[in-house]
Amino acid sequence: MRNTVLIFLILFAPLLLVSDKACGEQSAEYALIITIDGLRPDAILKAGAPNLKALIKKSSSTLAAKTVDPPKTLPSHMSLITGLVPEKHGTYKNEWNPDMGYTEFETIFTIAKKEGFSTAVFAGKDKLNFIANPKSINKIEVINYSPTSVEEITESFTSFMKENMPGVTLIHFPEPDIPGHKNGWMSEEYFDSIQRVDKELEKIITSLKQAEVYDKTFIVITADHGGKNHTHRGNHPYVMTIPWIAVGKKIKTNYTIKEQVYIYDTAPTVLHALGIKPPKNIDGNIIKEIFAQ
Repeated sequence: MRNTVLIFLILFAPLLLVSDKACGEQSAEYALIITIDGLRPDAILKAGAPNLKALIKKSSSTLAAKTVDPPKTLPSHMSLITGLVPEKHGTYKNEWNPDMGYTEFETIFTIAKKEGFSTAVFAGKDKLNFIANPKSINKIEVINYSPTSVEEITESFTSFMKENMPGVTLIHFPEPDIPGHKNGWMSEEYFDSIQRVDKELEKIITSLKQAEVYDKTFIVITADHGGKNHTHRGNHPYVMTIPWIAVGKKIKTNYTIKEQVYIYDTAPTVLHALGIKPPKNIDGNIIKEIFAQ
């Protein structure tokens, strides 16, 4: 009998450790993360972004979340999807080419897919191919920046989700970062770009409601970094501070998050909302205070 038990443990114990669905009640069937590249929190009010403002009232949010150092698109998105600081995931460069391949780190996509969720990425910069490992993502659409790429990204997502709403989706808008570099952060062109993205958010929310999945979806809207003058270098508050907005049926509304939120808290919080226990060895924490009792 003892030998039988030993053989069972040898053969099947690893399988018992695979599932991480042990963190309690699942609060959402789907998760949607939207990153608005280069969005400074103080620009939301100044730009005249009615949809972002409306979502903040319906959400748990903070306009004082922090990104990572270096505050660049690729390193910060790596932290967002892995829950790790750059010192651990090792991505410091803000560039990608096919010879680099894809990240091999565990991400929200690899973890969610193991639990049976489908995954998707719709992005507006080629460098984000690095985080879109085809092994763990069912649908990948990377649209390099153009004057119409913001609208194209929305159209790609809304068209796809009507047929098959992914379990975990990352949407990345390349603006207002582009006009920030060209015309300056907080310039008229920068504000105009935020307004364009704001209109796309309305389309996305409308499509979720029409598909009757809005109330089943946990949404996080954030940014990879802010910016100052024409750049986002250095440890300046305008560069390091980002918005973090969480919306969902079981998320507190019109609530200002009290604890300090970091971009790498996104991964464990999203997994928690889906009923998946986050890995123990990550730097991010579940922002538990946003969940209604």
